[in-house]
Amino acid sequence: KPVVQTLCRTGRIGVVNQQGETSKDTMEMPPPKEFHALHAFNAPEELFSMPVEERRAAIKKLTKTTGPEGFPPKSLTAQASITLAEELVVMGVFMLFMGGPLFMMFGGLAVLLWGTWLTKVSFFVLAAVLAFHPMPGEAFNKMLIKSKFTTILFKYFSYRFVWCDDSADTSFESAPWIGTGPPHGVLPFANLLSIAAINNFLGCPFVGAAASVVFHTPMLRYMTLYGVVPVDRHSIEKAVRQGKCVGIVPDGVAGIFKTSSDKELVAMKDRKGIARLALRTGTPIVPAYSFGNTAVFSCWYDSFGILETISRKAQASFFLFWGRFGLPIPRRVNVTMAFGRVIEVPKVENPTEEQIDEVHQKIIAATKQMFDVHKAALGWGDKEMKFV
Repeated sequence: KPVVQTLCRTGRIGVVNQQGETSKDTMEMPPPKEFHALHAFNAPEELFSMPVEERRAAIKKLTKTTGPEGFPPKSLTAQASITLAEELVVMGVFMLFMGGPLFMMFGGLAVLLWGTWLTKVSFFVLAAVLAFHPMPGEAFNKMLIKSKFTTILFKYFSYRFVWCDDSADTSFESAPWIGTGPPHGVLPFANLLSIAAINNFLGCPFVGAAASVVFHTPMLRYMTLYGVVPVDRHSIEKAVRQGKCVGIVPDGVAGIFKTSSDKELVAMKDRKGIARLALRTGTPIVPAYSFGNTAVFSCWYDSFGILETISRKAQASFFLFWGRFGLPIPRRVNVTMAFGRVIEVPKVENPTEEQIDEVHQKIIAATKQMFDVHKAALGWGDKEMKFV
């Protein structure tokens, strides 16, 4: 079925066909009147400890705003200042988090093939401890999102929020909601950083959602300390009932295997699970787009889809990736979260396919809109985005 596409600059809505191409049929819609940008890396640490209303007032003073003409091309591309020591901290942490699973995988294979029985048992015990030892609770999550390390992460990735009109205010007022933020890339850094940023700046209780395998992957599981729930229906519904907003990367594992250096390929054209879940629970949706996720790491996977098929069946990702210096260290590129206006969703316990399609098309339209309207200012003007 065709999918609605919004062209924000011209105030038109077009149709995306099954090939991901836009038709010439359009209808008018109001274009944005204001554009906003918040540089998270410029926020003072003491801001995070302010009461919510005082914090939001202070944040408005830090926010850059322009009129309907939008920000000029490449005007939001400056990198944050960071000391060498801070840079080395981030590199070391991610070498552990991202390199650890690789070491355990290849090390385990070597031990299995050539190790003694004692070595095999010792390695298995180590892997089990790293995969299943108890993790700190919610109190640690709250401490971490306000920590010095989080501020350093914002600087390393020059983390920003961009939005149009009153989208930030309506998001705060509509909580709890479900956020959608493709593309996945090797690791969705914009989405990971948004957990701390939304809690700190927007003032909404917010958690991310990750595949269950992440919670038991040695080293990588420590990333869930920012506040993450399993990406399944029951966990997401529970979080929403508790008044928490939940962020989901809608293209998931499939998005990893669509990563391209030429264009942004978003694997969510036929992935309608979020629309279905939102309808069943009556939960609003905040559409978002994660600029920079696909630039942090490069990856390789076979063109025959073998690794993708294995990954889907195993519910774990199998592919090769590399970043800075050819190592599992993220490149220091700008990462930005663009978010749109809240999509209100009625509660329908047993939604029809037509109702699901309608909500899904709104998500698709908003996602395309945010990419097109913000890409030039963020230095992505030469990129095109296509749904697959």
